[in-house]
Amino acid sequence: MITTNTIEVPWVGAPMPDDDEPQSAGRRLPAGVHLVGSVPLGSAEEVFRRTAKALGDRLRRIPDGETGPRSDWILWQYPVFSSRPQFEVGPPGDGTYRTLPKLRLRAGHTAQDVTFDNLGYADTAIASYKTFAGLKRDGVIPAHIRFQLSLPTPLAPITAFVDPEFQAVLEPIYEARVLAEVEQILAAIPHDQLAVQWDTRFEFAMLEGFAPAWFADVRGGILERLLRLSRPIPAEVELGFHLCYGDEAHGYFVHPDDCRKLVEVANALSASLIGRSLDYIHMPVPRDRTDDAYFAPLRELSLQPKTELYLGLLHRDDDEAATWARITAARRHVDGFGAATDCGWGRGGSVAVDGLLALHQALSAPVPASVRAEGGDGFAWPEGFVPVPEDEWTTQEVDATALAYDHVDEHGWYSNLDPSVEEIAAFLRDGDILMDYSGGTGILLDRLRLRIFERPVGWLLVDASAKFLRMALEKYRDDPHVAVRLLRFIKEEKRLQTLDEVIGHELRERGVDAIAAVNAIHLYPDLDEVAEGWVSALRPGGRLFVNSGNLRNPRAKGGEWILDETVWVINDLAEGLVRSRPEYEQYRPVLDDVERMEAHAAQRDRVFLKPRPLEYYTDALTRAGLTVIDVREKTIVADVQEWFELMTAYHDAVLGWVGGSKKLDGAPPTPEAVEDRLALMRHAIETIFSGRTQFNACWTYITAEKPA
Repeated sequence: MITTNTIEVPWVGAPMPDDDEPQSAGRRLPAGVHLVGSVPLGSAEEVFRRTAKALGDRLRRIPDGETGPRSDWILWQYPVFSSRPQFEVGPPGDGTYRTLPKLRLRAGHTAQDVTFDNLGYADTAIASYKTFAGLKRDGVIPAHIRFQLSLPTPLAPITAFVDPEFQAVLEPIYEARVLAEVEQILAAIPHDQLAVQWDTRFEFAMLEGFAPAWFADVRGGILERLLRLSRPIPAEVELGFHLCYGDEAHGYFVHPDDCRKLVEVANALSASLIGRSLDYIHMPVPRDRTDDAYFAPLRELSLQPKTELYLGLLHRDDDEAATWARITAARRHVDGFGAATDCGWGRGGSVAVDGLLALHQALSAPVPASVRAEGGDGFAWPEGFVPVPEDEWTTQEVDATALAYDHVDEHGWYSNLDPSVEEIAAFLRDGDILMDYSGGTGILLDRLRLRIFERPVGWLLVDASAKFLRMALEKYRDDPHVAVRLLRFIKEEKRLQTLDEVIGHELRERGVDAIAAVNAIHLYPDLDEVAEGWVSALRPGGRLFVNSGNLRNPRAKGGEWILDETVWVINDLAEGLVRSRPEYEQYRPVLDDVERMEAHAAQRDRVFLKPRPLEYYTDALTRAGLTVIDVREKTIVADVQEWFELMTAYHDAVLGWVGGSKKLDGAPPTPEAVEDRLALMRHAIETIFSGRTQFNACWTYITAEKPA
């Protein structure tokens, strides 16, 4: 560990690897690199792939490159302002950022009339993180790297786009909207996967007197704003700052005599951020500065012990000798820093990317393996356990119904998994085994792998549907961490196999560390038997994680649906439509066939069990020997169209009496009858929700533990 002044960074100052440079020369590569934000490539995925491949062992975070409309930093926010009807366009004046018309409030309007809706920052961040998470799951992005969200401070667009007369009154309105989008991002992206960086260009333009400020105490006002933006960032989310004097493509707005103002702001932030870490600071270094005068204020740098320092020593089209001169000059005044460019890469164009990646590779060292969390797998199935049995179903073709069901997680109401994913991810440890009971096509596993990524954990999917498990196997056959077990129906005994019968003695002896039963517990007719199997399979101290939107929770809010109750309402409405609408008259005779209608009702009730009260479930878990340690609920917003699409997958159970079913009537429905079923279901759902596009449902979450 190297300590210089008050900087204590455990991975900095790494010795240069053995190569053509003699070690006696005393030249040490900066350890680690930082990407400021923009990378001029075609998409976030391309940015993630190329930077991870070239610099994955050097990076701690990767931004999405601010591609597309965001490629010119804040310019994409100009239409956000100009599209507001309260603004009129004025002359550009003496602009400090591009020659853009300044926006003024129209006569008769005040700042209170202005609202900013969607700025686009939350939408792009959440979309980019989804790509990032998929690549990290697949090993393209190394396990230790976080998603970096680089954001301009609200002060930047206000200064750049708004007439000075109105900047003071409009700043808090725009800032509130920026922070609202940050809140959306924090709700959508796991905190231990996220780093938030605030870009501070106009702050330094004001400190240097280049841009006028609308507040008297410039230094104090800037610090106040930066702290105001930092306080909502949770401690689990990394926080960093890009301190900026402009970029080479457009020139620095001021060429500072030295880095004193950078040091002063960094010190003030470090001292003022009480209760949370300042994870990194980035400072620019002009291309032509290799003199001691520029770097001397770094001796006064006083950062938090764990704050990483990155210096913008690298420049496009630069040679190594010039860069080494800057590195050497900096190291005479501060030791322990990583390398970066002085600003983002966006204005350099895509042709510069290869050269910049090569420059970063050549003039930096990897962060140590301890930071990169390198090591062995850390997981193994019990000796003798066969993850995928050699059963006939494992080689059958993938069923179309299972393939369609596997996309149900794209529906908005499947956000019900999010609390379960967070709770399970927090519980699992290296080497653990999670059993996903009623795991279906592996949707929960899909979500969990996007949350815990590299953690060496075993996943056992158990289900009574060979079709659904075959779909899961299609996705995970080559993953040695994934095992599957089918609960077969034993016709002679009219029952499903038990867990003890299918998991094998090797896993029975070891036990599993956690069991998840999501969106399924309401389907078990004999919960006592299932719960006894869970207790038998769990290790002492193991936990059960349950969620369901189909049980009666006494704490449900007014107007919240139990999802499967729509099934019986659909049936009742369909009966009325068949009796009253001439296009359905061919199905009327079956309505008067009491025995046949009762048979279809019984089949429907086997697939969609009548909702049972919360205490039915908690009592059954307690009888089995589990300790219920938490029960909570959450309102989930469901899309009516998405719910209709899910119901169509079960049309045979919902409205099997329309056209008949092979199981009960000996012949499958005709294609025309299926079309009529779906038309009746759509009509019924439209009637239920009266044209509304969404409805609220109550989801209940139960956590139980096997006593140690």
